[in-house]
Amino acid sequence: MLNYQKRPCAKLASFVRRYWYFELEDHETPFSQMSFPYGSFELICYLENPNLMRWAGTRDDFFEPTIFFAGQLTRPYTMTFNRRCRCIGVSLYPWAGNMLYNLPAGEFTNQLVPLDAIYSHSSLYERLLACCDTEAMFTCLEAYLLKQTASKQNDQLVHQLVRAINQNPCRDAVSRHLEHLSPGRRRLEQRFVAATGLSMGLFVRKTRFQKAITLLAGSNDISLTNIGLQAGYYDQPHFIHEFKAFAGIAPREFNATGLNAFMTDLIWQE
Repeated sequence: MLNYQKRPCAKLASFVRRYWYFELEDHETPFSQMSFPYGSFELICYLENPNLMRWAGTRDDFFEPTIFFAGQLTRPYTMTFNRRCRCIGVSLYPWAGNMLYNLPAGEFTNQLVPLDAIYSHSSLYERLLACCDTEAMFTCLEAYLLKQTASKQNDQLVHQLVRAINQNPCRDAVSRHLEHLSPGRRRLEQRFVAATGLSMGLFVRKTRFQKAITLLAGSNDISLTNIGLQAGYYDQPHFIHEFKAFAGIAPREFNATGLNAFMTDLIWQE
């Protein structure tokens, strides 16, 4: 069974959702998991054996980089592990995509960017390999993040807007919230894309999808109509169409994917 650990981040709570670690032993492989667009930016390091990844709708497998920064994803994909694997990572909130590397978050959208392509003199990988246990690795990651985010602040308007969308991704609720924000819509959209990597419209759609995933994973008793309404869709056809756009499958097919606790935990942004 997949060993998954997570730890909150008190010192960087405005940027970081959590640190996490997972491992698979040889006897637990091969292991394959259909995965869906999650709600965080991720800094990920494979300590042993990166997995094979394939974007849904394509035929080409590729190994994930050994250490990389992943932006907002809007496409489903499959992860396959054929050997023992150990991996550690950091999940950043969706408003913090430009905090680590002084680059607009949109440059990472649907990308897994090797760390040496962003920050060529980083020794983070070697320092993580030298750690004696998981807690030491979490401490190493925290020291790295504290250095990378020194003197940086979130865009508070984007932060506020993302929180409001998470609370209620219904289109009318988002429109009402925008009426109370002072910058013009065009300027706010620019700031939103710079921080999150997505337009407001796409971010709202993705948030509704993620909320629907969470509801589907949490109960077998709620009807699809009720799940769609709770997630912010205005009718069931709209729900099914949007869900398939992000997942590549219909909501009724979701339970067959066997989404594990690790991937479910990554999905929702709160």
